[in-house]
Amino acid sequence: MNVATLHDHFIDRFGDIVTTIFEDREFTSVYTRQRANKIGNALSGLGVNEGEVVAVTMSNSPEVVQSFSGIFRIGATVLPILFLLSAEEMKYILNDAKAVAVITDFTQEEKVLKAVEDLDTVRHVITVGAQDLSRSLDFESLLEKASSDLRAVERDPDDLAIIMYTSGTTGNPKGVMLTHRNLVEGAKSAYAANEVKKPTHGLMCLPLAHIYGVGVMNAGFLNEFPGSLGIIMRWFIPDEVFRLIEKYKINLFPGVPAMFALLYNHPEADKYDLSSLEDCVSGAAALPVDLQINFMERFNCRMRQLYGLTESSGMGATVRPSHPFIPGTVGKAYDNQEIKIFDDDDNELPPGEMGEIVIRGPQVMKGYLNLPEETERALRNGWLHTGDMGYVDDDGFLFITARKKDLIIKGGENIMPAQIEEVVAEHPAVSEAAAVGIPHEIYGEDIAVFVTIEPGKSATPEEILDFCSRKLIPFKRPKEIIIVDALPKTLIGKVLKRELKEMYKKMKARGSKPD
Repeated sequence: MNVATLHDHFIDRFGDIVTTIFEDREFTSVYTRQRANKIGNALSGLGVNEGEVVAVTMSNSPEVVQSFSGIFRIGATVLPILFLLSAEEMKYILNDAKAVAVITDFTQEEKVLKAVEDLDTVRHVITVGAQDLSRSLDFESLLEKASSDLRAVERDPDDLAIIMYTSGTTGNPKGVMLTHRNLVEGAKSAYAANEVKKPTHGLMCLPLAHIYGVGVMNAGFLNEFPGSLGIIMRWFIPDEVFRLIEKYKINLFPGVPAMFALLYNHPEADKYDLSSLEDCVSGAAALPVDLQINFMERFNCRMRQLYGLTESSGMGATVRPSHPFIPGTVGKAYDNQEIKIFDDDDNELPPGEMGEIVIRGPQVMKGYLNLPEETERALRNGWLHTGDMGYVDDDGFLFITARKKDLIIKGGENIMPAQIEEVVAEHPAVSEAAAVGIPHEIYGEDIAVFVTIEPGKSATPEEILDFCSRKLIPFKRPKEIIIVDALPKTLIGKVLKRELKEMYKKMKARGSKPD
């Protein structure tokens, strides 16, 4: 088994047809595979072996799809890294995964070269449009010398295909190990759930460094209707989304709530012909019911919600097109997958009772890289324990009610509170810091940090925010700093973040500072 053969099977069925559009350029299925073969052969020529890890970090482009496929084809493991990460964050991931090469582009080259300094495992940096040829290999120059003939190597279904790093509530991000079986079964489940009955023109502005984007990409290879297209966006820009929908008659749009909120609130949306849009699928964060209803009314389309985790190849539950509209539900379990609700003692709960959501199926990860104890806890008794709370109704529809974890999900991306707290606590006047997610109409959640001040010192919220602006990338900077006398804690000293969220809600309701 090799996930790359999904592409081969597509070509066997339909031959050489246009499958992808990027920046108004057309790419065919055979051309894409030839480029993937060249990448695989180039990597092999550089000494990359089966089972070794190759990182890919750049914004969405055909080169990302080609690189993933080329790495898979030689039996190596793909390590997607979100290009928005800092050099220090990249460095941790590259070192933890023991990557031997990095594929990037010229916009990220300097940051990547900084990240790989002192990393003995990284032997090569390959850059699309390389600028620093003394330390980086030019992507196109390598491909020019490589053969376009390459047969995908056979891999055991349980061999690693991809390592995706996901943020937890404390500590460093964890590497989720997904196998070829995981990705193939995930693609099959995702495609079946969309109940496709005609050619689809799908918009891909989800980052391909996220499991949601990877799942959509792989499911596209299973499309049974020639004439289907994937329109790739480098990144999400509302005006460009509208232009592409109008030009390419896009009818399928997978996205995150923040994207849909920006589109719904866009003042010039009515200038475009968006009548082709039929099916929008929202994932990665909770979808507000009001946004769902208002979006469907404004754009005369269906909007469905799904639920999944990196640990389950993005699979969990989904609302299918044939399901009735039920506000708030994330649907039913995907094909070939089970979802149950457990209590704190891992006993199954009946419909209507809230507990922890657990998942079982061939899409569930092999484990966390280098973290056997965390793997054992997450996969105990054969079930993936998600840490999310919810219930199922009598008809099997799943509802998410809360997260055990205090992870902040901003625009569909996970942010570790501990990372923000550590930066804020570096301010010389701050004694303690606790970061929580607060409601945001566009991103779903933004960041507020409650702080206490060292006795005898002083600081204003504005001063602390300015301090954070020099330490954190814009996406991770707090929206608000709230100074309090003390943080609410348990008897063992754990900060009660639910109380902080309630404190914030009450503060906003009365327009004043917290008690």
